[in-house]
Amino acid sequence: MQTLFTMILVAVVPVLNLIAPQDQTSLTDIFLQAYTDTMSGGPVHENSTAVIPDIQAAAVSPSADAALIENPHTEPTPLPVIPTASALDMLQTNPKILFGNPQTEDNFERGSTGFGINAGLNDDEGIRIIALNNRISLEPKKNNGWLSWRLRPPALSEGAAEMEFSILTCARGDRTGLVMHAPDYTGGHGYYFSLACEGTVSILRDAEVLGTADAASLFKNSSGDVNTMTAIIRGNSLSLILNGQDALTVQDSTYPQGYSGFFTAPQNQDTLTLDIMTFRSFSPQQ
Repeated sequence: MQTLFTMILVAVVPVLNLIAPQDQTSLTDIFLQAYTDTMSGGPVHENSTAVIPDIQAAAVSPSADAALIENPHTEPTPLPVIPTASALDMLQTNPKILFGNPQTEDNFERGSTGFGINAGLNDDEGIRIIALNNRISLEPKKNNGWLSWRLRPPALSEGAAEMEFSILTCARGDRTGLVMHAPDYTGGHGYYFSLACEGTVSILRDAEVLGTADAASLFKNSSGDVNTMTAIIRGNSLSLILNGQDALTVQDSTYPQGYSGFFTAPQNQDTLTLDIMTFRSFSPQQ
């Protein structure tokens, strides 16, 4: 590098002799400074060290605009909440959400005037009912599907019936459940929302099966377990809800309104016993 620069300097010196004396010193200084810079690795300016920290500071310090982006003063617009599947199911299966508070509620503290059940023992040809300790105990006497029912007012059109119950003893084929839209108290007509001891659910119009389904996974079948059955009628849609889950839905419009209640239909002799703790009926509130 020194030899190359020396050769260039030697070539330039004769030219310098042709330039006016006041210019020679200036050009010579320029070349000498260039040589010195080359040998030392580059020129050093007085403000070099002052410029570099400023550049670094600008690179690491967020601007005012960046601060506004990271911490906006305005609240973001919340996104709409999309209901989950379970929330949508609840909207369709919970009678309180569909219709409001119960129109009637029987806790059987001293029997039930609505059902015509007295405190203590109530006994007839087909069933024995004992009203005691805030529940009624049902002991059907017949077999081969003998139907025993109890109904109460008011007559409902669109609405629901619901009961909380515990099955104490049961054999395959024994059934219990809810009645809706019975046109009278004695004829045995209406819609029957049925649960069999093996976990099969059915909806019947009188004795005709409109639909059936396996709901064993929803049924709590240990003795004393509390189950909740709900029957919902909206238009011509009839749904049986077991423990909050839609177990079966069918379509029918034969009986547009009627009384509601509960029933037993044991297949076997003296095998079905159950307690009902609560019965509710619902209708749309005005």
